[in-house]
Amino acid sequence: MKHWEIEIEGQHIRAEWNESATFTMQQPVGGQWVDYHCFTVYGIESEQEAFDCVMETLQEQLNEEA
Repeated sequence: MKHWEIEIEGQHIRAEWNESATFTMQQPVGGQWVDYHCFTVYGIESEQEAFDCVMETLQEQLNEEA
């Protein structure tokens, strides 16, 4: 399991990747990480590709909120 902690527009986000196809986006609530979005992407071959998927998903979420 890999994870990245990212601060974007004042929000602290943690993205977990199971090193296969599943991602879980989390936010801190009461001192614990709480899932708020899960998604699947097949065919990822590297950690960099996985991170790129996370950043793309975050950008899509920001665009939806705007």
